[in-house]
Amino acid sequence: MSHKIDINGVNGDIPTKNYGTMATLAQVFATIAQSFLLVGLGMELTMSTIVIQDLYNNPKSEFSLTTSQVSWYGSILFVFHPTGSFLSGFLQERFGRKRCMIVANIPSIFGWIMLYYTHDVVSLYASTVLMGLSIGFSEAPILSYVGEITEPRLRGMMASLASTAGMLGMFLIYLLGYFYEWRIVALLSTLCPITCICLVMLIPESPIWLIANGKNEKAKKALCWLRGWVNPEIINAEHHELVRYNEVSGTRIGKVDVELDSLSSKLAQLKDPSVYRPLRLVMIVFFISYIICLLPCKPYFSQIMNQVDLSNDQSLLLVFFAILQIAGCVILVLSVNYLGKRVLTVISVSINTILLILFGLYIVALNNNYIKSTPWFPTLLLSGISLFGTSISTLPWMLISEIFPNKSRGVAAGSCAALSYFLMFILTKTYLTIEIILTLEYTMLLFGGIGIFGLIYLYLYLPETENKTLLEIEEYFK
Repeated sequence: MSHKIDINGVNGDIPTKNYGTMATLAQVFATIAQSFLLVGLGMELTMSTIVIQDLYNNPKSEFSLTTSQVSWYGSILFVFHPTGSFLSGFLQERFGRKRCMIVANIPSIFGWIMLYYTHDVVSLYASTVLMGLSIGFSEAPILSYVGEITEPRLRGMMASLASTAGMLGMFLIYLLGYFYEWRIVALLSTLCPITCICLVMLIPESPIWLIANGKNEKAKKALCWLRGWVNPEIINAEHHELVRYNEVSGTRIGKVDVELDSLSSKLAQLKDPSVYRPLRLVMIVFFISYIICLLPCKPYFSQIMNQVDLSNDQSLLLVFFAILQIAGCVILVLSVNYLGKRVLTVISVSINTILLILFGLYIVALNNNYIKSTPWFPTLLLSGISLFGTSISTLPWMLISEIFPNKSRGVAAGSCAALSYFLMFILTKTYLTIEIILTLEYTMLLFGGIGIFGLIYLYLYLPETENKTLLEIEEYFK
């Protein structure tokens, strides 16, 4: 199967002007500003790990969590992600990416404060619900924004930089958890959404959204800002091409199509092959990435470490694994423009699959007394999974920002994020049950088998989108 994107007619006319260093700095700043939402996402996804570590069957704590309560607390975050993600897909089309990103921080602030004051299981769940809504509500505008403001030469790098923010959030929680009790960690975490609101207010709205809503002058000003604070005549050619892109992709100039105002017509767009084909691809990639990066196991990571005799210095090990994830993100940022997403994905899936199989075989050998416990070996395997899992775990989010057509990007990105979190809820909620039935070693071998399937699927069906314009990518899926 060929993975080359065919370029015909209008596609070949799209300029790929390199604006220079100042444009790169402007786009980096805009990406970093909105990435504080993803820092918060990483923090919220990871917080359950250190809370469970302290409260799980602990009679000495103010209140403790049973196994059933732990499985709900570890997964309930993902139940309310889809609600926020689905709504944000529609609201960002009406109110813009920037406003939605600002509003998304508000439930996060209240969620962290409620977690600080929680004294029972109900309030613990309630704080998690607020965080889930915040994360879900921010997904669609984040994913749309990065793809729409960046030049093709920078899009992969900026998308991977945004993904690095999520890993940074995980690292911050583990680091703070090493020094402070979890309530203090929750209180300090409120600084993240507050900082995000301040920074997002400084960056411009998406030029593509502004053009689609008839705000051409504001779109020009936004482009001037994003291309290095240049004069309007410098960006005239790109502005004209963005206007043309809106026309070609089915969005009216001057206002968003009247038909897009109805919920039913928005949902009908998901039946378009240019929407459901990339959506199907991304959802399969989500499933593969969640499994081989052990994301459903995150809330229960301390218990997994106990089973392989890594009970000492767990907090320090979690910090170390988080550092490796950040290192993997840095490698991804520096290499994606040269190697492309496809090559990096195949490499990372291959390595993680091998590591998962070795992890399962090690536990089998350990439990049957074929070998003696050697803590350095599982530490090495988990370190490798943390380091090399970065590419595949960030791939679906990078794809969402660029593979959906302009007229459907909001609803498609929101729906895709919603489905991904619903999938994550199912995987996280059922993980403990699967581990009890199969035991840890055969669960890891099952994950390795899924990794083999994922490697074959991605090799056959994943196109290379790096250094391609949005219109070229859209034409490929048509």
